[in-house]
Amino acid sequence: MSVFSKPLRPTTVIMTIGVLVGMSFTLSKLAANAGAPPLTALFWQLLVASLVLLSAGIVTGRRLNLTPRHLFYYIGAGILGVSAPALIGFTVLGHISAGFYSALVTLSPLFTFAISSAVERKMLPFHRLTGILIGLIGISLVTLTGFELSGIDPYWIALAATGPVSLAIGNVFRSKAYPKDGDPIMMATGALLSQLILVWPALFIFGDGAGVQSITSAPQLAIIGVGFITALAYILTFEVQRRTDGVGFSQVGYFATLAGIGFGALTFGETLRFELLISLAVLFIGLAISNGQITLATLRSTFKSRTAG
Repeated sequence: MSVFSKPLRPTTVIMTIGVLVGMSFTLSKLAANAGAPPLTALFWQLLVASLVLLSAGIVTGRRLNLTPRHLFYYIGAGILGVSAPALIGFTVLGHISAGFYSALVTLSPLFTFAISSAVERKMLPFHRLTGILIGLIGISLVTLTGFELSGIDPYWIALAATGPVSLAIGNVFRSKAYPKDGDPIMMATGALLSQLILVWPALFIFGDGAGVQSITSAPQLAIIGVGFITALAYILTFEVQRRTDGVGFSQVGYFATLAGIGFGALTFGETLRFELLISLAVLFIGLAISNGQITLATLRSTFKSRTAG
């Protein structure tokens, strides 16, 4: 699978991952609305994704590396990038809209910048700090005006916000801990298998040993879809991670937000308010400044030219 992603530019692969992630939010909400228990939903997601990746590894003659360094990477990347965000998503999407959760995920690049700076013990460059502040203004507008949040317990909003924090920590972890000889397919397989091994006994501990009896066919199909998306997204994720850093990869949040809001509107009839478009524009400007795609000098010259005109 990674063979197909290599000729593509990293930005193209990042856009593809973002669309897949946005689609998975919609399927996760379908499962949550149908009453699928979060831990059971995670188990099926991991099982399907692991089987797909194991099959791909066997067909292509790959082997799973089990050195201590690789095992450490599998578990860390699995918890931070797979299990924690998925459990949070399955839990909160029964209470908040897919579009709003997608908008919150856009905080992941901002958190990634800040965490990466702290880990490397370097001050954020001024343009990145400025971009983060603008991005925070954008996400504040999203939460205050872009979505109808009346009647939603603030607890669910706060819990949903921990999703992008986990993703951000995972971005930095993968960038720092990725083994030099890591193969994208097998690194993704190891991360998913490590979580399957951890989650399966947890089902028995928390009273859902069957893992299937509490799920009807409709949410099962949605979760199976999430599993296939997870397999494909993580092959692409580990390939891109090999070719860029955590900050670069965090741009997935751009496209996951747009795709998640779009799929949410189409599937659940979630309203796209005009204030939301303004909020997203502010948010993306902040992210573009942080990434260096828009410079402060360009913004100043544009503003001056429009003012003069």
